[in-house]
Amino acid sequence: MGLPFTRSFDAQSPPLSFLAAVLFIVGITDLVSISSPEEISQYHWGSQAPIRLFLFGTLAFYSYTFSDSSPIYTHSQKTYSASAWGEGLKNRVVFTFAFLEMVTWFWVFVTLREERSQFAMRIAERRAAEDDRL
Repeated sequence: MGLPFTRSFDAQSPPLSFLAAVLFIVGITDLVSISSPEEISQYHWGSQAPIRLFLFGTLAFYSYTFSDSSPIYTHSQKTYSASAWGEGLKNRVVFTFAFLEMVTWFWVFVTLREERSQFAMRIAERRAAEDDRL
């Protein structure tokens, strides 16, 4: 797979520290956006779900298609040659993570699309109730 054989995270590395910081920041911003009011949350996740679906789908496609065990290189005359910048992304761990994230964000996207009409009806009912009070 091309992954290092270290069995623990005792050996710290700059990429691992960067990944931890990125995941921490994304996690905190996701928690803040979940705790926001429903109108803001619907708008935020309605725009985030398709973007994340596309990005993780692209990463899964790249990781599967251009790895050394790809079907492109097994049935043709082409031989695999390692690239300089994306070699760390071409393994089964990255593919599995990206694929599961892609499936999860697809599910979130479909669920948000289904709830959009119910959300619009609730807003219309609230506005009608406010108009009746005035």
